[in-house]
Amino acid sequence: MAKKTKILLTAGISVICCLALVVVGTYALFTDSVSVANHLQAGTLKVRLERTNLKWAQLNEDGYLVSGEDSTTQDFTDPTTENIFGIGSDVLVVPGSYYEATLKLSNDGTVALDYKLKIVLTSDSNTLAQQILVVVDGNTASSKSLSTGTNIIGEGFLDKSDKTKSFVVKVQFSDLADNNAAQDMEVSFDLIVEAVQSAV
Repeated sequence: MAKKTKILLTAGISVICCLALVVVGTYALFTDSVSVANHLQAGTLKVRLERTNLKWAQLNEDGYLVSGEDSTTQDFTDPTTENIFGIGSDVLVVPGSYYEATLKLSNDGTVALDYKLKIVLTSDSNTLAQQILVVVDGNTASSKSLSTGTNIIGEGFLDKSDKTKSFVVKVQFSDLADNNAAQDMEVSFDLIVEAVQSAV
């Protein structure tokens, strides 16, 4: 009988141990978690260039030098072959001819930017290019000949609080003693806006 009791006691202890293992094996502490949805969006660098006014002195159909003005705002932001100075392919320039464009540069993006506004000679330099002067904001003392190749006509920065800058850019055929050497010559040039995110 003692032997049976010992066996039953041992069996009972084994069952209790097994139950304890099952309970321990399925035991878990309280848990919780927090999930935060992260979102990043890049800023934008976008520059807009508009011509807000245009003045000119050019030959009319009778061969006389006449002046005119157009105050219609025109957007030149997207690349175009249209001349920002309104010079048509059939227009001839003579000494005294000029084209004066009021240009507005705007920061339409979300980041501050540094900019350069350039006029770049895209044809070979010649006597006509030497006699075409680029004048910015009426400052004739700092005028540059188109023949120099690349003329930086404006530079600075635009942040979100100071979003626009205006320039008056004039290209004029100077009345010089050697104007005859420029007859029948042609020049072509581009106006380029370069902008880069401001580092400061």
